[in-house]
Amino acid sequence: MPRPKAVTDDTSARRFLDAAAQLIDAMFVTSPGDRPRRLSAIDFPATLEWLRKEDVVRLAQDAGHRGASRKAFDNRWESKEDFVNDAVIHTMLYRDAPNANPALQLAYMASLVDSENVAQAIERFCDAMLDSLLSYPRSFLLLHIGPLLEQHPKLKAAIVEDMLRALAPWYEGYAQLFAAFGVSMRPGWTIERYGLTLQSMLDGFLLRSRVQDEQMEACSSEDASLFADAVVAFTLGVIDTGESSGLTSRDALNAGVGRLR
Repeated sequence: MPRPKAVTDDTSARRFLDAAAQLIDAMFVTSPGDRPRRLSAIDFPATLEWLRKEDVVRLAQDAGHRGASRKAFDNRWESKEDFVNDAVIHTMLYRDAPNANPALQLAYMASLVDSENVAQAIERFCDAMLDSLLSYPRSFLLLHIGPLLEQHPKLKAAIVEDMLRALAPWYEGYAQLFAAFGVSMRPGWTIERYGLTLQSMLDGFLLRSRVQDEQMEACSSEDASLFADAVVAFTLGVIDTGESSGLTSRDALNAGVGRLR
């Protein structure tokens, strides 16, 4: 008689699944001493272990780049870790993307002043930015390797430095946009704090748009995406309005809720 097919929900199967879960958890720990021997041998972001220099060299050759040889590669990077680190930074800079030019970023932000009001300007900006990022697969790279960067301090430092440089023009654009509409911020809020929060929201919506695309689309309004509506609501909480001028965001919320009781 043929042997019955093994099940995947018995005690033995759970032991294998538990072991796999331990390896997955270990991939994200910050202390090298907490990682099993199998993972301690990996010196570059583990999620990019599949990246092979043979494939890189062949792809460069297929593109017709002269001098793209294995020797030329090895002369530039002594180890795979060195190459992967440089490749991550290069990829995250969106060097061939239209929104990589700071001058274009500022020009786009300046064009939003033509909006009928600040809410429309925010909606236009948010929808355009999210659509732009979703059109570039590499936008998901930081979400892919971010939890592992604590294990690679040099790579993390380089990425953070470049991120701050890339965000600077956007911060300038936010300031110009708020000034054009006469918007001031509540105590405790600055353009940099606003921009960092906005970027964090964008990262989360970027991930959810890939994982729950149908739900995200269903929750969009007739005028804007869920992301744009969320940023409008967030902005409402941090701008200083005449009704509760001078109050912090928390005090303004408490005052408003208190009036409803």
